Order: sequence, then C-alpha cells, then structure tokens
Amino acid sequence: MIRRLLQEVGKGKFLLLWGLSLLFGLSERTGQNLFLPLHVLAVLNDQYYFIFAVLPIFLFFCASVMEDDVPMVLLRYRTYGRYFYVKWRGLAVLSVLLWMGQMLAIMISGFGLSINGSWYISEGPKADIFHLLQGIFLYPVEAVFCSAGYLLLGYWVIGLTALWLGHFCQRSLAAKLLMGLYLPAVAWIKLPAMSRPPFVFFTGINHWILLLHNLTEPWRTMVTAGTTLALIIGMVWSVRWKWRWQPNLPKYRQTGLARYYRRLLFSKQNVLALATVIFLLAIWSWLRGGPPADATDWLFRLFAGHGTGYFYPMGFLFLLVIDTLPLWPLCVLSEQAAGEKTAFLTIRLTWRRELVGSILNTAFLWILFCGCLLTFAAVIPPLMQDQPVDVWLTLTAVGLKILDICLQFLLIFAALCLTGHTTIGFIAVVLMHFLCVLPVSWLPVGLSSMLRLALPQTGGIIPPWTAIGLLLGLAFGLIIWLHIQGTKLLFNH
Repeated sequence: MIRRLLQEVGKGKFLLLWGLSLLFGLSERTGQNLFLPLHVLAVLNDQYYFIFAVLPIFLFFCASVMEDDVPMVLLRYRTYGRYFYVKWRGLAVLSVLLWMGQMLAIMISGFGLSINGSWYISEGPKADIFHLLQGIFLYPVEAVFCSAGYLLLGYWVIGLTALWLGHFCQRSLAAKLLMGLYLPAVAWIKLPAMSRPPFVFFTGINHWILLLHNLTEPWRTMVTAGTTLALIIGMVWSVRWKWRWQPNLPKYRQTGLARYYRRLLFSKQNVLALATVIFLLAIWSWLRGGPPADATDWLFRLFAGHGTGYFYPMGFLFLLVIDTLPLWPLCVLSEQAAGEKTAFLTIRLTWRRELVGSILNTAFLWILFCGCLLTFAAVIPPLMQDQPVDVWLTLTAVGLKILDICLQFLLIFAALCLTGHTTIGFIAVVLMHFLCVLPVSWLPVGLSSMLRLALPQTGGIIPPWTAIGLLLGLAFGLIIWLHIQGTKLLFNH
C-alpha cells in the first residue's frame, strides 16, 4: 500500500515542500542573530510559511490518494474499515517521510548557528512569539519538539479527513470541500475579524498544524482538542458502520431556455472578466486614496459615483465603468437570444412571453451576482484593516447599484424590442449618463451615486428610500411593458 501511494503522490511534491522549507528557513536568517533552537522555532511558527506554502502542497498531497481503489482491491481487506485503516496508515507513513525531510531542511537552513539552550530573545519580528512561548516552555528545545510533533499530528488528522471526504463524496466535491477548509485558514491570518466572536470559536486546519494558534487564549487548546476528538470519533464511526452511505445531494436538472441562457451568460470567461473588472476598480480606489480611514470612507470611494450640475472626468469614468461593463455580456446574450427566433424555438415555446421571461430571469441573476462581488469588494478591505462595517450603508449602496444596473438593462432590452438591436439601447444608456451635467438630481440613470443621496457625508438632496422607490417604480413599469408589448414587438423583427 505504501509503495502504491508513493507512486500516486509522486516525488515532486516531496521535493517542492523540502525546497520551500529550505528557502523559508534561509529567509528567517536574514538580518537576525538567532541561536539554532530559536531559528528552528521561528520557522515552525511562521504562519505565512505554513498557510501559503505547506498547506497547499500537503492538501494536493492528500488529494492525490483520497479516492478509493477499485472493488477488486477492496476485496483483499475483507472489510472496508480495515482497508481504510491500512490506507490511512500508509498515508501517515508518507506524512512522516515528508515531515522528516521538512525538519531536515529547516535544520540545514540553520547550519552554522550556535546551539544555545536558553531563551535569548532580541528585538525582532518574532520577539512577541518567543515571549509567548517562553511563558509556557522552560527551554526553546521543548518548544521546538512540541511544535514539530504537533505539526506531524496535524498532518495525520488532515490526511484522515481527506480520505474520509474522498470516500463519502465524489472527487470533485471532495476537492471543493478541501478548498473550503483551506480558505478559513487564509482568512484567519489576513482578517482581524477572525479573532473576534463568533469566528474565534471555530477550529480550522490552521489549528491542527500551528501550535501557536492554539496558545493565543487559555481556552483555545481545549476547544481545538475537543472539536478534533469529536470529528475523529465521527469519522471512525462512519467508516466502521456507515461506510456504504452516500450523501444524496439534490440534482437540479432544469431544462428550457432559462438554463440554456444561464449556461451562455455564466461562462468562465464572463465570470472571470466581471470579477477582474471589480477587482481592478477596488485596487484603483485603494491606490488612489491609500488605506481607508474607515469603512464609510471605503464605501464612498467605491460608490460615490458622480453628482449633478457639474462634470468631474475621473468620477464620471469610474461610474460609467462600474455601471456599463456588467451590461455588455447581457447585451450580447439578449441580441443572440432575439436572433434565435426560429420556427423550432417558436414551436417549443408554450407562450411567447417565455422568451422574454427567460432572458429577464437570467439577466437579473447576473446582476445579482455582480452585486455579490461588489459586496465583497465593499466589505473585505475594511475587515482587513480591522474596521467595523456599516451594514445599513453597505446594503443601501449595493442595493441601489443593483437597481440602477437593472433599470439600465431594462432600457436596453426595451430598445431591443423596439429596434431589434441592443447597440442603440447601450449607446442611449451611455449618453444618459452624460445628463449628470444638468442640475437635475432625480435622473434615474446613475442614481446609485452616493453623491446624489441625502447622507450626512454628502451634499445630495434625494433620500435613499426615495431613490430606491423611484428605481423600483421605473423598473416594474418597464417589466410590465416588456411582458405586454415588448414580447409582440420582439417577435416582429
């Protein structure tokens, strides 16, 4: 079993982890005068090394062998529990080999350092960690052995979890769940909010490999031990008694035009392009003003938009990009759908309104997805700065932006019904943004700009609820017109 698992894993992952361990170890020596035990201890408590180098490689390491073998192999072990135990034991042996090479690489990176068994702590980036460990361990060597041994135990628990997921879930789902376990570990070191309730009570895989993350609070070790023990007992019990069970996930086999249009619109290229645009806009907002003073300051950078009665080129360009770029894939889809009015499609439609309804439903899902991305862009930077998020203001800004984009799409779709082309509607929407130079604050296009709202931080005159009501009223009016008259006009082209 061990030899076969080694063939499936390959030697590349071993060499990659050992090489990265050596590089990280050498980087810890740069500009620091440490003794060998403290040097090894610094590497073993480098959370960036473990989260961004060790964990991804080890998860790929486990994912290579987490699938069950063919039934002919399982028959050799008589029971599935015995097969699972032998496979996990083989993976544990490979983890020991990986761990030994990792420790050796770290020791080699400290070659030439003096061996001193006392706590000699100088000022540096690791001083706080050393002071914390000094209050728990009498000598640095004890902390080194405990950190290294805890890392090995973490490897075994992660390997057990990966094999368990590989048996009870399909490979694609198991890989997604492993990725889902990894993301909270990244958030734990990047988002200060993870150190506050309720997230502070969660146990992630970072708590399984980093002893330091269990020493921050007096109760943290007991929480990790209790959660891990309960998880192991549950996995062992399910492998022993419920190994035939498979989760019955609901399978949605939707048919019809809506599913076809969603497949076209939510392609990888469109999703990646939209996410990239929003990410670049957030990066540009950050670089333009530096780190935000608070969450409100960041919201105004993203959603300030453009006021009325003047013209500011940069603000107008930012508003135009964030409003119109999500509409471009919708224009392409709508014109393609309108051009597919073949006899075969017409016969399959029970009502002609199904075509309009399918396009609108797909478009609204796309705009809602855009709103989710904007919410992430509005919330994550303040959380990274450990700043409280104004939930009401965030929901107001994102909600208005969703309604604004929906209204603009409905205008484009109405132009498609009237003329048979979306280009005219798209150009009309872009030109309507230029009406911001007029001193008319209630212009519907671009009304999501926070500079037009009556907020304490702005000089706008429109209350947020009035803006929401205006956008909703216009949107519902256009939807009703599209279902009554737009369908007839669309089939006349």
